[in-house]
Amino acid sequence: MRTYIPSLNGLRALSILSVLLVHVNIQNFHNNFWFPLLLDRELGVNIFFVLSGFLITTLLLQEEREEGGISLKNFYLRRTFRIFPVYYILLLVYFILQLSGVLHFITPSWITSLTYTKYFNWNNDWETAHLWSLSVEEHFYLIWPFIFKYFRKYRNAFAWLIILSVPVIRIIYVKYPIDLINRLTIFQKGDALMWGCVFAIYKDRISQWLKNIQFIFLFILAAFLFLDHSPRMHLNPTVYLLTVPSLCTTTGTIGDIMVGALILSSISRGNAIWYKFLNIGWMNYIGKLSYSLYIWQQLFFSASIGILGKFPLNIVLIFIVANLSYYFIEKPFLLLKTKFEKKPLLKRNTGQDVYKKEPLRGIVSTVYDK
Repeated sequence: MRTYIPSLNGLRALSILSVLLVHVNIQNFHNNFWFPLLLDRELGVNIFFVLSGFLITTLLLQEEREEGGISLKNFYLRRTFRIFPVYYILLLVYFILQLSGVLHFITPSWITSLTYTKYFNWNNDWETAHLWSLSVEEHFYLIWPFIFKYFRKYRNAFAWLIILSVPVIRIIYVKYPIDLINRLTIFQKGDALMWGCVFAIYKDRISQWLKNIQFIFLFILAAFLFLDHSPRMHLNPTVYLLTVPSLCTTTGTIGDIMVGALILSSISRGNAIWYKFLNIGWMNYIGKLSYSLYIWQQLFFSASIGILGKFPLNIVLIFIVANLSYYFIEKPFLLLKTKFEKKPLLKRNTGQDVYKKEPLRGIVSTVYDK
């Protein structure tokens, strides 16, 4: 069945705008502007993670229900066509700029960028630092569909195991800061993706529960405002160690739950004003560009490119390049991607759907999707 989920492009738009705002503040205004919710360094990406888990699991559940199983081959081919082209073209541009003397990357940075392991040395340089999140995504794509297909009986338990384990790792990291499990690795970010999966698995039950909560958006906003954006070390050390790193941050357990609740509330027409805002034309437009915007924006916040990295010219250039990337790189490969997706072709008199390999419009299979 062809499925369209409203509001998700709007949520992507809010996420990528948050990332841009943070980078403008850091690179162009030297952190002189400060508002915790809007300038949270990792909140925008964390929303992307929860969205990714939610969308991937929704797609897998739909394929399993309609086809009786999951095609991992088609899944990984779709991911390849969707993610790789723009990603490796960015690295090609970086290679040309390095040959031209504009940028410089050390060998370990190239290795982790090329192999989607960037979260292990994300702080080697500015220009590739943002690729840490895509390496987290790729490793999630490798693991979760495999678990989903071959361990159907245990997949819910697996999701909950990750959700319960990651906060413990965050606590360990505060006490013993080991680079291998640094705060931007999948070992500390995997629970955000799994919370998205859980919200997809229990979507109907949670949605019904949310309908009974009045003023849900005020509650979510208040929760984010009171969550810790820069951990307060003056708290009692035991209280700090057991709560702040693992639970009480915008990228901790409570923050992930709030994002999941926001997603389910946003796709319901019951919240008319919020729903209309997320689905207006320009929000949908920015949401469609979100992957290209995210991929290319880091370059235009680099001090190495001179005036091209100055505000507001860099913002204009980011949107120009993102549009070129979307229409001339992403869309042609998305046409290839659709060959591995299915939709109802027609309905016979029996009422049974006949399927052929074509796109599932509206069910997007990556967090940065169109």
